[in-house]
Amino acid sequence: MTMVYIDAAASPAPKMAAGAAVFKDEGTALEYTVFLGEMDNHEAEWAVLLFAVKKAAEHGFNSLIIHTDSKVVSDSFDRRFVKNPVFREYYRRIEAELDQFDLFLVSWTPRRENRRADELAREALYRHKKG
Repeated sequence: MTMVYIDAAASPAPKMAAGAAVFKDEGTALEYTVFLGEMDNHEAEWAVLLFAVKKAAEHGFNSLIIHTDSKVVSDSFDRRFVKNPVFREYYRRIEAELDQFDLFLVSWTPRRENRRADELAREALYRHKKG
């Protein structure tokens, strides 16, 4: 079973976001960052989840527990409902990828337990802001 820790960081001015995904599987850790472009932090949380799901498929991971500090994301998967049309599109795209996995769970995780993903996302955002 692969544990995936995700987080996003966003800046209001200039408006931009980055994200990170940390994969932990049987003693191996893989870390990825991604520049997400112009979006707020809430959308960035969805975008980094989609990024992580695609990365997991690339690596052939088939059982995922996603850890996120975004209540919006975790609650959406618990309820299987997304009200916001922008987020609903991410949800739809993520769901379309899920047939590749035997297990897929999204769990809310306190920020203090998601530190590495948070650090990586902030570093990626800083690098892009710096130019």
